[in-house]
Amino acid sequence: MNKYSPDLAGICGLFCGSCPAFPEECEGCLSGKLSPKCADCRHGFRSCAKEKGVTRCNECSDFPCRRLEDFIPVHVENGIVHHKNVINDLKLISEIGAQNWVDLKVKENTCSLCGEIIIWHEAETHKCKMRS
Repeated sequence: MNKYSPDLAGICGLFCGSCPAFPEECEGCLSGKLSPKCADCRHGFRSCAKEKGVTRCNECSDFPCRRLEDFIPVHVENGIVHHKNVINDLKLISEIGAQNWVDLKVKENTCSLCGEIIIWHEAETHKCKMRS
């Protein structure tokens, strides 16, 4: 089984594989193993997608909506705007498919030295085991 399944392409366009909760607590917001924070989805993407009958926001006739636009500046850590690419990433998911997008994100977020996925907010501060 592929550890990096399409479930890691979040409803809102985030790459769940670069989350600190992955894979111990959560395997993506579309998986059967959710962290409490993701299950709660305080931004409303889970309930909205269910209501609209879509898997991800890019499948909705209202895409991109105000909810997504308001979501972009919400989360900043270490100077990194976590949600800045959600709309563009959802468009890319539409173009290349969720699995291909996840594969691309795995490649983009994997340390070339140690082979580990870099947590999104540690992009500039990743403590590579090979650089000790």
